[in-house]
Amino acid sequence: MNFLKNYEKSLIYLILLSIIIFGIYLCYIGGYGSDEDTLPMIYVFETKLTQGRFVSSRFTGNPVAELGIGFLSYFFGSFVANIFTYLFLLFGLVIFFYSFQENIKFEKLYFFLFLCLTNPILFFDNLEPVDYSWAFFFFSLGIFFFSRKLFELSILFFALSIGVRINYVLFVLFIILFYHFDDKISIPRRIGIFISAFIFGGLFYLPIWYENNFNLSWLTAARPTSEGLIGILARFTYKTYISVGYLSSFFVIFYFTKNLKILKSVKNIKSLFLLCLANLLIFLWIPAEFSYLQLFLVIISFLIFDIKKKFFYYLVCIGNLFSWIIFFSPVNIHHYNEEICAPKNAKSVSINISLEKGFYYKYIDSRDMIKCWARSESERDKRILKGDALKID
Repeated sequence: MNFLKNYEKSLIYLILLSIIIFGIYLCYIGGYGSDEDTLPMIYVFETKLTQGRFVSSRFTGNPVAELGIGFLSYFFGSFVANIFTYLFLLFGLVIFFYSFQENIKFEKLYFFLFLCLTNPILFFDNLEPVDYSWAFFFFSLGIFFFSRKLFELSILFFALSIGVRINYVLFVLFIILFYHFDDKISIPRRIGIFISAFIFGGLFYLPIWYENNFNLSWLTAARPTSEGLIGILARFTYKTYISVGYLSSFFVIFYFTKNLKILKSVKNIKSLFLLCLANLLIFLWIPAEFSYLQLFLVIISFLIFDIKKKFFYYLVCIGNLFSWIIFFSPVNIHHYNEEICAPKNAKSVSINISLEKGFYYKYIDSRDMIKCWARSESERDKRILKGDALKID
């Protein structure tokens, strides 16, 4: 039995190490990626550095990520920007894990990381210069220091997470109010910690507030309201299902239903549940990118691991890895414009069960998407297409 147990652990370690190294390789070949928000974030940094003007990459802007990703891309190129994004995911997962675990056992950490990194949304969406893992990393650091009662440091990193993605203010609120300590922390003190994090995080958004003449019209996003309530609910349901895994979703639902009593006994289950609920509500409000659900996916992975039912654990991992190769599509989504560079606004949906390329192949195919936003013959666009540093001497 000991031999089989050691063999099992060795196999998990080997596959996990292979996945991590494979991620580094994909960071190297991935260029500036396929996310339409990457180049606007870089442009914010370039414009401020070279012209002294303020611009925002999106409605609210993501100041910390605009500064970080812009700096790395401008001076070092796509590989360094990709590596930082990827490492923020890895370190964020490690820190998040130890924020909710009292006993530090590396064996447990490896199994948790394996479960997270097999999820294609968590893995492939953090191999290019986007801000999801940046916010998650700082948020995880905030939870870690908060759990160790180093409140000044927790305020700093909670503020940085808000400065990366403003929706993290809701996650910060719930973790501060509901994180369980063995000895009680008073509600007024918790509220004071949140107000401090809120104020310092909000300072990152002062420039865009100034730019909008002190009104709050910038606190918005492009929601798919033209599709109506049914369309939004359909987007939410379908994308949540795909994010958890088209195979893994069934295992996860059965897994949690069967182990409800064990789930209730998980330490800090209230704060974890509320974080999941907050993430789902935000995604319901704007069901756009799959990666909006990254915190939800991390927590689901943590709970699957924490219940300690290995059979279901391996079913989820196998389902995740299978989706890397083959994607099982239950519907056919028709868009108003099917051109590769056109915005993907859904027109209609029809039931059509089919097999498509898995997430790995979709990731490789999407490397050409950068051509949609770098079309000119300028030196800058040539550098973007090559993944080079954007600084032109």
